Amino acid sequence: MILGPHKAVKTSHITKVIPQKDFTLILLFESGELRILDMKPCIKGKGIWARLRDWEVFSKVQVQEDFGGFVWTEELDYCPDSAFMDSKPLPLGILKDLMDVYSITKTGDTEYKSAG
Repeated sequence: MILGPHKAVKTSHITKVIPQKDFTLILLFESGELRILDMKPCIKGKGIWARLRDWEVFSKVQVQEDFGGFVWTEELDYCPDSAFMDSKPLPLGILKDLMDVYSITKTGDTEYKSAG
């Protein structure tokens, strides 16, 4: 049987997952790629994923060291391949904002710049 053309997914393990208040996750892959994954479509229904609508639960996401994905509980996990396919490259504006926050936190500077 000959299969039609398909797009190969090039992925790697996730090394860092950062939950955001808007129920997205910032993912850092082993390859150095930074991506954003919107979890809202997963958590809007009544199934097992609905538990993640609670910020206290959602914010406890952790990298699954041996598997390369991320996990909240034994029942709620996401594999690295699916995370890569379902996520989008992080927009450069967000990356700059993250770097600004990181540098303020790192230097201990409490003065914040206003937007605009």
